[in-house]
Amino acid sequence: MSWFFTPQHKAQKDRAILKRIDETLSRQGLPSAVLHFVVFLLLEWQWLTVGPTPNTSYVFGLALVIMAAWRFIMIAQFSEWYARGPARWRDTFILSGFMHAGVWTAYLIYRLDGPEHTIALLGLLYTLSVAAGGTFVYSLYGRTVRVYLAVLLLPIGLYYLIRGTSPAHLWIGLAFVAVYFYLVSTAGRVSELVWSFLTHNHELKVRLKTLEEAREENVLQATTNRRFVNQLLHRVKTPLSGLLGVLGMLSHDEQSTEHQGMLSIARRSGRSILDLVTDLEAFIEQRDQSRVPQSIVFNLRKTLEHALTDMGSKAHEHGLELAYLYHPLVPERIELDPQWLSNAFRRLLDFALDSAEEGEITVRIAMDGETEQGQDQLLLSFYFINTEVSDDDLRAAINRNMNTLPEDEDVSDQLTLMVAAAQFKSMDARLTVSSKQDLRKIVVSLPIQATSQQASSFRPAKYMAGRTITLIDLSPVTERALSAEFYSWDMTVSTWTMERLLEDDTIQPTDFILINLPVEDARAQSYLEQVKLLQSRLQTEAPQTTVFLYASQLQRGLLADMEGGFRFIEKPAARDELLQMLRQSHEATRVDANVEYRCENVRVLLAEDNMVNQKVVVRLLRRMGAQVDTCINGLEASQQAIQDPPYNLVIMDCLMPRMDGLEATRIIRQREMGTGAHLPIIALTGEDTPEQERACLAAGMDDFMTKPVTNENLITLIQRWVG
Repeated sequence: MSWFFTPQHKAQKDRAILKRIDETLSRQGLPSAVLHFVVFLLLEWQWLTVGPTPNTSYVFGLALVIMAAWRFIMIAQFSEWYARGPARWRDTFILSGFMHAGVWTAYLIYRLDGPEHTIALLGLLYTLSVAAGGTFVYSLYGRTVRVYLAVLLLPIGLYYLIRGTSPAHLWIGLAFVAVYFYLVSTAGRVSELVWSFLTHNHELKVRLKTLEEAREENVLQATTNRRFVNQLLHRVKTPLSGLLGVLGMLSHDEQSTEHQGMLSIARRSGRSILDLVTDLEAFIEQRDQSRVPQSIVFNLRKTLEHALTDMGSKAHEHGLELAYLYHPLVPERIELDPQWLSNAFRRLLDFALDSAEEGEITVRIAMDGETEQGQDQLLLSFYFINTEVSDDDLRAAINRNMNTLPEDEDVSDQLTLMVAAAQFKSMDARLTVSSKQDLRKIVVSLPIQATSQQASSFRPAKYMAGRTITLIDLSPVTERALSAEFYSWDMTVSTWTMERLLEDDTIQPTDFILINLPVEDARAQSYLEQVKLLQSRLQTEAPQTTVFLYASQLQRGLLADMEGGFRFIEKPAARDELLQMLRQSHEATRVDANVEYRCENVRVLLAEDNMVNQKVVVRLLRRMGAQVDTCINGLEASQQAIQDPPYNLVIMDCLMPRMDGLEATRIIRQREMGTGAHLPIIALTGEDTPEQERACLAAGMDDFMTKPVTNENLITLIQRWVG
């Protein structure tokens, strides 16, 4: 039992923690003990100018030397003495600290009571610094710090208050007393903070140890739980896919700008939940089976553009423009792990957004030949302006080993970059850093495997060929990217500034005008006044022109008082979204409604057992004028498919009761053998994996449509297989 220290926190009762603290604090006390004697010599040397050194001063000096030697012995013999009894060693250490403080205070008062000299001020300041340093040391021993500070500071304060001969002496005495109470209160906060942290850390270690021991005992139970959770997540995904389909259908019908914004947010939230469910599936697999990146066939462009679109709001919050350049030679579908790629891409983009100080963040997506193994090289280049972080800092973060983080370096600012780099490297990517003045550039060279199925579902020429569009006040990179995209759609593109357009006497006729809204809300509000002037001129000079406002989703509130006549496109817009908005606008302004895509003479058989998904697809098909029949299992589908008049298309869910879609497709193909007939069958599936793809192709299916079903994807499939 210690005289001076009574454990209160759990960590204070842990002998290993106390031993490390005792040894560390004893070593920190040695420099202070030596410095006491050095300051003593300096003070005595200066006091020689006012008189000879009293014999008592030599006694104090000898005591200070003995205390320093004692501290050195305690450090040298720490292991041996501590083994005899930690409490005894701790009492000896604390008592020696009290004695050391008492000797120094007694010496200083003795000298202050003698001949006056300005060097006494050095002694007072040194005493205050010693008190501040000792506060941290002795605060870890509970109330001990009060005694230590009382021995060191209060005698000097009382001396000046009692023996003081001037107002200055009175103020010095009061200052020492005030410093005492302040350091005591500070010591209490330091003690509580340090011991609470150590207690929490101790509890975490105990929990981690317990969890590690329990993990091996619960392998069979974890396997069972994994199957149960996977089934549960699959059941969540099915109704969620139907919900997203309903939201997409409502968004297509809704005309109110405000409601469109709310539906867009709802759809994004739903997709975020769907992404979360998918991430949970991947996490469970990785946790239980040490998951590594898996090769899955997916749409690369949609994956990256979806990530960029999600970051648009964050870029707006930072007052930054987010633009990207997508090279047309980048393959549409590749084999890679979409979750790993999306997560790494988002984290690296997130780091660029947090690090950029001003201007525009640019992401360039291109190709760079092949690797030695014959794989294509995907180049992801991130450009941003930063004056604080050097290239060496970025390289250090990229090349840092996550398992051995340094303790003496603050790496929190680069943590996102470190995680992104680790994920990219797990896919065999190589990251490089370069800069030009303040423009930083991080390049990811990622080996990819393009699939043989590169039939793109993107067909803009049917709608946009020969149309004209005017781009107003876009940033250079965005203007370059969108112009290249529109040119590839066989459109005519012109670029203007708002000021120049309003100054022109006449506005040249054009089908579309795309206006970039500044990211700063104050500038955007002022800019909208010019947009209103342009709209008023367009109503008389070019009534057929459709105005698009290219803005952040967070700026929808600024558009509340804008009258009709414009459409909203969220930045940065994906290629599919741009085409959809332009096509919808074009169809809405056509006088002849029959020009809109219709398929009145098309008969479709839909085999889907989920009623929500079934109603969504039926509604979308009938809106196009198609005749739709439904069934709820593969057995009914195989029987109805041979009815007369024949169907033009079958949309077949892969997982159904009684008979699945794969078996139903095999039966239909067997009947077609020798007849020369071929009924297009589209797989409706929630799994876009190589295994599922091979199974569907082997069964005789022609194409894929993943859930949730969207109006655009459905139109594309109808056009591809029916015309």
